[in-house]
Amino acid sequence: MRRGVGSLVFGLVLVLAGCGFTGGGADAGTLRVAVTIPPRANWSPASDDALLMQRLGITETLVDGAMDGSAEPGLAESWLRTTPTEWRFTLVEGVRFQSGEPVTARAAAESINRVVHDPAPPRALRDTIERADALDERTLAVRTSAPDPILPQRLSAANTAVLAPAAIRPDGSVDPAKGAGTGPFEVTGADGDQRVSLRRFDGFRGRPARVQRAEVRFVEDASARVNGLRSGEFDLIDKVPVSQLAEVRADSGLRVDAVNLPRTTALHLNTSGGPFADPRLREAAAAAIDRAGLVAGVLRGQGVAASRYFGPAVPWSEQHPLPRPDPAAARRSVTEVTGGAPVPITIGTYPDRPELPALTTVVADELGRAGFTVRIVQEPAGSIEPRILSGELDAAVYSRNQLVDVPDAAAHLASDFSCRGGFNLDHFCAPELDSLLAELPGISDPARRTAVFRRADDLLAERVAGVPLVHEQQRFAHRTAVSGVPADPLERDFLTEEVVLR
Repeated sequence: MRRGVGSLVFGLVLVLAGCGFTGGGADAGTLRVAVTIPPRANWSPASDDALLMQRLGITETLVDGAMDGSAEPGLAESWLRTTPTEWRFTLVEGVRFQSGEPVTARAAAESINRVVHDPAPPRALRDTIERADALDERTLAVRTSAPDPILPQRLSAANTAVLAPAAIRPDGSVDPAKGAGTGPFEVTGADGDQRVSLRRFDGFRGRPARVQRAEVRFVEDASARVNGLRSGEFDLIDKVPVSQLAEVRADSGLRVDAVNLPRTTALHLNTSGGPFADPRLREAAAAAIDRAGLVAGVLRGQGVAASRYFGPAVPWSEQHPLPRPDPAAARRSVTEVTGGAPVPITIGTYPDRPELPALTTVVADELGRAGFTVRIVQEPAGSIEPRILSGELDAAVYSRNQLVDVPDAAAHLASDFSCRGGFNLDHFCAPELDSLLAELPGISDPARRTAVFRRADDLLAERVAGVPLVHEQQRFAHRTAVSGVPADPLERDFLTEEVVLR
């Protein structure tokens, strides 16, 4: 697990929609936690399920990434750049997987190659790593397709976790109950997208976990999580909606903690087709929206109104005055483009983050007053994403963490805004931005990288590549019997060895 960086822990447990937590071997010494997002890809390491395994304390990576963009030792005790396109990593000696197998350079190489050569490699690794090879039991060579000054940081991505060979299924997915990782907790049972049972892994190389057992239930309904916490069914929950903060805080037996995140909710606009291919209509949409009003009203002050994509939680952010809403000017712009005819648009969003539907409703109302006729489509994230990326929808209210993969903005900017970006919700393509990003492989100095990130953020604002709305907070709640739950702005750690259940 990461050292020197706060860990966001939410443990594991309970409730099948409407049912109490019963059975499963839980007892008074078991930490019961409800979390929002279930595994959706059969625990494939190339998917977001890899991050879930890391948050549950199951897996570890070669390198730990810090909020300031630095790299710290993880399962690799040291590394060295031997050529412009090759790095060598030396593994910590004597580490074993929860399966009992030794952690070797070969297992690390296979873990990296598995995700690099996946048909849909994660954004942190796409078009970067060529291959990894074991040179001996503890030495690993990783070769890149071009010089990459932040390769160690890339290997802090949860997708690169070193996995036990015994836990790999023939299709490349992971059976987490077969001793998959090296973290402080091992899986004793997994029931699809319903629950996971954990126990302390006594072979963990760090300090033993202070919680002996944990039960995780995946509860996507925010009210069910909060009600379960208040009733005593859960000890710990994640993603407390702002609409229920007051009632949780009013209970003397509960605590709410919050941390500002490098995560921005934006109105992403399809800039390559449909109405928002016209920059005048993008500017009209931006002028129509009261961003400060969204924070004060929908979020009840829990967040920061956004003037740029990068917010105050990001080390290289540079804050600018918040654009003032001008609905009258927005209406005039729409009229000039259409001659007075309304502009029909479809906006997609998803309920996985409980504030998004409410934000979308208010945004749609403001756009409606500016001359747009808005239809809202709400589906789970896994269903709505393909519709956004295919260009089927005109816009989307979507939340993105800019540093969850790598504590450096290059991967996020390339994935979300470059012409070849694999998660380009705005369908944005600007040669000027791609030229900026092309400079980064040759820049290792943090100050110079920061300057590139800031120029890129300014360009996105100038071209109205979407409308940043709010910079988010993460809020989790727990009973007073639970302590040692540090807040992690990178949203990587979930259950750590420091968590205590009294």
